[in-house]
Amino acid sequence: MSTTVKKERKLKDQERYNRLHLDRAVENPHAYGRVIRMNSTYLEIVDYMYKKRGMMSFFGIFAIGSIGLFVVFLLCGVISQYLDPNWDHHDESEMLWATLFMTIISSLFIIGFIALYRTIGEWFRYTHYPIRFNRKNRMVYVFRGDDTILKVPWDEVYFTVLASVSRNTKYNIWGLVMKDSQTVKEKFNIDSDSFTESDSLRYWEFIRRYMEKGVPAVIKAPGLEYYLPIADKRETIHQGWIALTSEYKSMPVFKTIITPFLALAFLGRFIHRWTSKVPLWPKDIENECRIKPSDPYIRDSSSNPEKYR
Repeated sequence: MSTTVKKERKLKDQERYNRLHLDRAVENPHAYGRVIRMNSTYLEIVDYMYKKRGMMSFFGIFAIGSIGLFVVFLLCGVISQYLDPNWDHHDESEMLWATLFMTIISSLFIIGFIALYRTIGEWFRYTHYPIRFNRKNRMVYVFRGDDTILKVPWDEVYFTVLASVSRNTKYNIWGLVMKDSQTVKEKFNIDSDSFTESDSLRYWEFIRRYMEKGVPAVIKAPGLEYYLPIADKRETIHQGWIALTSEYKSMPVFKTIITPFLALAFLGRFIHRWTSKVPLWPKDIENECRIKPSDPYIRDSSSNPEKYR
């Protein structure tokens, strides 16, 4: 998975029309439960796919499981043939070559699925991809999926809200890194497919207001009741289930209907958690984000209820 898109292109009309300005309030702020930690120096949020991670794994688990079962039945058939006292071994060579061929093809499919899910960030990558907004030095740090960090000045990021072109319109906040006034060099997503533009703008306003006015301006914003307990560690199984199902908590009937699917997605999330590394910021960035011990606004999961720390 890559949390940024590196592709040089011209600025689109929609991006220009929907530009978000750093000095203009657009909505009341809302954190939407996406904050990992916050203090007077920096705000750290989770990547836009965090809550949904594991859902795509269901298809990979099904495919690999089916192929694995096929190989097991194939090998069991070969073994049972050898155990048959009436077998005269006249087709032994053909059977072994066919078995070897099918096993190799099946193994290649399994390797292919694993490579695919590694690419999209579900397996063997990172548990999440954090983004930091440092209001002291006015820098933005984005943890890319390729083991590098995007560092860009806050005042130079071109923020915009974009609507997806699909059956169900969704809105996302994008940060564009510009080569010049008309050319996009790289972009990153800070918002996760909101169904209303207002939700996206409220989340943007939370980040904007933190960077422009500091912690006191957002400390009472909705969505800050709990901080995500994933700073420098893996989430617990219980926390993973809460994250995966949190967007359905206001739809109890629908949540009940799709619980079997969520259970399968949760299995995928567990595999993601088990195979992935915890992201750690490089020392130079940690030095740039050093927190004063006397900071009265240090907030993280240590203040959460015990079962969600």
